[in-house]
Amino acid sequence: MFTINLMIVFHLGLCYMAYAPEWWYVVDKEHCSLFLTGFVCWVDIFIMPMMFFISGYFGIRTLKKHGGSKWWHGRFKRIIVPWIVGAALFAAPVSYLTFFSRNYPVDFATFCRDWFFFDPVNGGSGLFFSHIQYWFLGILTVFYLLMYIISRLDKNYLTQYEPTPNDRSMAVPLFIFVFCNVVAMDIITGFDDLWIHLSYFLVLQPCRILPYVWAFFLGAYAWKHQWFTDNGYKPSVKIWVPFFVIATAAYPLWVLMGRFMVANPLHFVFIRGILQALMFTSSFFGLLAIFFRFFDGTNKFWGEMAANSYTMYYAHMQIVFPVAYFLLPLDIPWFPKWILSSIIGLFVTYCVSKLLLFLPCFASSKKAKLSYYEK
Repeated sequence: MFTINLMIVFHLGLCYMAYAPEWWYVVDKEHCSLFLTGFVCWVDIFIMPMMFFISGYFGIRTLKKHGGSKWWHGRFKRIIVPWIVGAALFAAPVSYLTFFSRNYPVDFATFCRDWFFFDPVNGGSGLFFSHIQYWFLGILTVFYLLMYIISRLDKNYLTQYEPTPNDRSMAVPLFIFVFCNVVAMDIITGFDDLWIHLSYFLVLQPCRILPYVWAFFLGAYAWKHQWFTDNGYKPSVKIWVPFFVIATAAYPLWVLMGRFMVANPLHFVFIRGILQALMFTSSFFGLLAIFFRFFDGTNKFWGEMAANSYTMYYAHMQIVFPVAYFLLPLDIPWFPKWILSSIIGLFVTYCVSKLLLFLPCFASSKKAKLSYYEK
C-alpha cells in the first residue's frame, strides 16, 4: 500500500520537478521545483526494488504452496494477461500525452503509426514505444520464469531453512553489487536513465535491471531463510534507519550539486556510486525495519488499501497524467499544485481500482480484502 501510493505521488512529482525528462508525459515548466527533483531522485532508488523484493518473497511462497501448474495459472491470469492487455490498449494513449500536452501538431493515429508501434525509418517499434507502468509486469514474468526453472533444476530450492536471527550476510554484497553496477553502467551507457525495448516484449533500464534481479531473488532468499518469523532475521531500526537518514540527505544533494563540486566526471560517478549503493541498501533494509517494527498488523483501512494496491498500480497512469494536464493552466505554486494533483489522482485512482476488482484477473485481491476484514 505504501509503495503503490508513493509511486503515484512520485509519478506526479516528475510533472513538477525541475529538469524533468523531455519525454515525460506532462511537464509543468511554469511551476516546477528543484526540491521535487531531489524527491524524485530519492524515491527512484528504492521504490521498484521493494516491489521486486515483495514479488520474490510471495512468488516463491505461492510456488511452494500451489505447485507449478496451478501457480502458472495464477501468474497467467493475474500478471501476464494484465501486462499484455495494458501494454496493447493503454500504453499508446498515455504515451501520446507527451505530444498532446505540448500541443505538437501530431494526431493520435499518426503518433501510433510513426512514433509508437512502428519506426518508418529503422523498422521495429517506434521511438516513443513504451509499456508505461506495465514494464514491471513484463520483467516480473521473466523473473518468475527464472524462479520456476531454478525450482525444477534444484529440487531443494523450495525448501525453507531453519531461521537465523542474525542473517545480515546479504547487506555488504548488496552494497558492493549496486556500487559496481552504477559505476560500470554509467561508464558504458553514459546515461543512467536510459530505457530500451527488446522488440515489443520487454521494456527495461539497463542500468537498473541487475539490481532488480538481486532484489527479486533476495525476496526468495528471505522466504527460504524465514525472515520476519519469531526466530528469523528482522532488520533493525537502530542499525538501518540512521544510515537511511544519512543517505536521504546525502544522495539527492550529490545528484543535484555533485557536478559542481568535482572537476573530473569519473570522480562524480564514483562518489555517486557509493552514495547510491548506500541509499539502495539502507532504504531497502531500513524500510523493511520500519514497517516490521511499527506496521506489523492490519485493520480495515490497511486491508482496504492493500487489497486495492495492485489495481491502483494498474490504473494510475491513465488517470493521474490527465489530472496533471487539466491542472496546467492553474496558476498556483508548485507545492499546492503537486498536493492537489496527488489528492485528486489518488482519490480517482482508488475509485477506479475498486471497480477493477470485479474483473477475474484482479478478483483475488477482493478475496484478500475479505480475509483482512475477518481478522
